[in-house]
Amino acid sequence: MLRAIAILLLAIATSPAWGVDFRIETKIFRGDEETPITQNTTLFQNGAIYDFVESTGRVAIYRDKQGDTPARFVLIDPARSLKTEISIERLDTAIKKLCTWSRAQQDPLLKFAADPDFLQTFDEEAGILTLESDPMTYRLATVPVKKAAAWKDLRNYFNGYAKLNCILASSMPPMPRLAVNEALEKRNVVPVEVNLKIAGDDGQKLRAEHLFTWMLSKEDRARITLVGQQIVNFRDVSNREYRGESVAAK
Repeated sequence: MLRAIAILLLAIATSPAWGVDFRIETKIFRGDEETPITQNTTLFQNGAIYDFVESTGRVAIYRDKQGDTPARFVLIDPARSLKTEISIERLDTAIKKLCTWSRAQQDPLLKFAADPDFLQTFDEEAGILTLESDPMTYRLATVPVKKAAAWKDLRNYFNGYAKLNCILASSMPPMPRLAVNEALEKRNVVPVEVNLKIAGDDGQKLRAEHLFTWMLSKEDRARITLVGQQIVNFRDVSNREYRGESVAAK
């Protein structure tokens, strides 16, 4: 469940103007702990987005729709020299089924995650956005986005990444995360810190922090070049084999 909840925090980040090369470091912490439970580095270059999971080395590359080619993720696993693709369309279909399943469960958190209904408040002077409900509450420290058009360019990625992580590593629908994204865009703000509190006996509390650097280093560009080579050279497999669900992947 902790992994599912962490996904509700991941990839809420600043959306700069399209075409700007930059990086985001995201760390997620449990409660007041100082050691992150997960850490991602996301590199943006020429409209392509490369998200590195630092603990595993795996990379998710987002490509927007081009002509007849749908928006999609290319996933690569350097440890196994494998790659696979999954379209946003397919993710949407899977999440629709997950929401239907969640609505039929007795767990109030799962029910809420399928159809979230938050009370939203925004302190414009302090930049504090709150999305509150009995099952879960988000409290975000935000800053204004100078170019609101940036949301148009990167919205699909942030929503898509929430959907991807939901399908790969969670049993909880990503709808609360999508609601947060919508609230941020509506107010033309982005968070520098996100605090999520989950109701229940364990009273889960998670915190996400984002560090932005508005350029790519030589090392960042080298990572992107390496990913390009891996996409060409790695063996293309089905989503099932990539996830280790087939005999061939074991």
